[in-house]
Amino acid sequence: MFPAGVVAVAGSRSLPPGGSGLVSQVAGALVRSGQSLVVGCCVGADAAVLSFGSGSLGRVRCLAAFGPVSPPFRAPSGRYSAPGAWSGSAVREVAEFLLAGGSVRWWSGGGPSAPLPVRLAARTRAVVAVASVGLVVFFASPSSRGSLLAARCAASRGLPVLAFAVGFPGSALPPLGSGSWAPCSGSGVWSGAWRWAPEQESLFLW
Repeated sequence: MFPAGVVAVAGSRSLPPGGSGLVSQVAGALVRSGQSLVVGCCVGADAAVLSFGSGSLGRVRCLAAFGPVSPPFRAPSGRYSAPGAWSGSAVREVAEFLLAGGSVRWWSGGGPSAPLPVRLAARTRAVVAVASVGLVVFFASPSSRGSLLAARCAASRGLPVLAFAVGFPGSALPPLGSGSWAPCSGSGVWSGAWRWAPEQESLFLW
């Protein structure tokens, strides 16, 4: 679905049943096709990519909105901690990805003095900024703000945007500007994806 390069992956923190499995399948399909992935640090879609990435080192990078995980091993409680993390942070998945040898950039959305919403939004923009060939985004609902921010950032850069509507009709995906969503013609896991067509391109689709 993309040429070789870096694909950003983003998505909702609360995925319905089966959503994480879908994310892992798509991540696997991208890596097998020659792409590298860049992802954030939240639970849900990000966590699914990081869990997959622990077995595909060198092909996945993580941009974390929080600071270095401490301790660098699993604590007796079975939990990890990190400065700037919150309940929506995938601290365990980031820590295990790091310990497996994965690449993590800390404080990607700004330092500890930046308010959490500001850091999360800036981290999302940073993830999209690393992408060179496109974005794949998983919406758990049409009102998923973080997913929409990532998609609109990618569209504003002129990057191809593929979306999965997880748990609702793809026709209800939110617009990214002037244009329209169209079902992908791919097979396998891509048969459920939708592609954003900017206005000039969508004229040719019809």
